[in-house]
Amino acid sequence: MRDKYAAMTMKQSESSELQAPESLQQHLAAIVEGSDDAIITKGLDSVIRSWNPGAERLFGYSAEEAIGRSITLIFPDDRMDEEAGFIARLRRGERISNLETVRKRKDGTLVPISLTVSPVRNANGKIIGASKIARDITLQRQAVERQQLLLSEMRHRVGNSFAVAGGLLGIAARQVESVQELVTVMRQRLHALASVHARAVDDPAGARPEGTALVHLITSILEPFSGGASVQLDVPELDVCPAAITPLSLVFFELATNAVKYGGLSEAGDGIAIQAEKHGNRLIVHWTEACATKPASGEPGKAGFGTRMCQNTVGSSLGGKFSRDFNPNGMIATLNLDLTAVTGV
Repeated sequence: MRDKYAAMTMKQSESSELQAPESLQQHLAAIVEGSDDAIITKGLDSVIRSWNPGAERLFGYSAEEAIGRSITLIFPDDRMDEEAGFIARLRRGERISNLETVRKRKDGTLVPISLTVSPVRNANGKIIGASKIARDITLQRQAVERQQLLLSEMRHRVGNSFAVAGGLLGIAARQVESVQELVTVMRQRLHALASVHARAVDDPAGARPEGTALVHLITSILEPFSGGASVQLDVPELDVCPAAITPLSLVFFELATNAVKYGGLSEAGDGIAIQAEKHGNRLIVHWTEACATKPASGEPGKAGFGTRMCQNTVGSSLGGKFSRDFNPNGMIATLNLDLTAVTGV
């Protein structure tokens, strides 16, 4: 019982010390000094009265440099009108909570902050200034931006996947004679595309996609089409970035599909040759078929569905042009691509 009473007396004593004005001021001062947030006080004339170490770290000015100067010292030029609004609201006794805005550091760089402004009153209750607590929200902003980027990328990839599947379905439907054959062909095409496209998708463990080599991209796509036919490749050692994999795959799928139907990979064909070379900031790819081939539309001067699709894909996603040249000895398809769009560098 005596020990319990002694413990209660000690707690009451400690509580009394904390409530003493001098000790309370010291306690609050320690909190302000140790805070990671910038804590600033100012008068209604906007002149800075106090500036804690957190403010020094956030804005780059020492207390000696900041105290006595206007708080607009840290305002970007396009935010100067905010201070007049703050003062007006403070005079009305309002408190401003968690306002997201931007301030300027001593070195001129901008920093996004979350700002809370509270009125400061004297012993008579008159408002004589304000206290400001500013928190750096750069990391939060970056996290939100990354999340938005990932969502946008996901929407783009999902939409693109449906577009690719639709394009492949249209291509396959033109070369089969039964539903079962269509199912088989589509299964082969989609499996090959999925294998290649997997290199363009982020790893679940957090690793960034690495893309794939151009030669691997081409051979992976041709595998379900070639059937033992001659395929000659002469391409440079070149890495295709993740963003370029799907559009390039769609173009090569179209070319391979037509080659199987009535071109170099058909029964009457003598195979295909693919040559690529770099010219400055361009990548030129020639797809050559040596056989009596013809355009899908049946008219040499008219672009068919596949040609239009390739032209749109190359133009919109790879910064280039796509063309086909038919002659009595076969066909040459040319892809003139932006090298940066293909490699990502």
